[in-house]
Amino acid sequence: MIHIFQLTIPGPLLGMLILLLLLSVKLIKPMLLSPAVIPILKYMALFFVPAGVGIIQYIPLFSSNLLLLLYILISIPCLGLFISGYIANKGRYRE
Repeated sequence: MIHIFQLTIPGPLLGMLILLLLLSVKLIKPMLLSPAVIPILKYMALFFVPAGVGIIQYIPLFSSNLLLLLYILISIPCLGLFISGYIANKGRYRE
């Protein structure tokens, strides 16, 4: 479907959006999905173990750059919010 319509979004994301749409219009009942979802949720924590191990390996690097990381993690989202608000505010009062 992505190749046919030449979409630029990943296939799994499109599948999740289609599933959300089908669930919200009640074409698919959640009880039909539970046999497939319950085993996945049961072992989902295993998918996060490699990421946790990677973070543990780089703790000295994170601790030496803690202030820079905190600054980036706080300032970039705030900057994005301020710019989005400024642009939205300019468009609202256009005469």
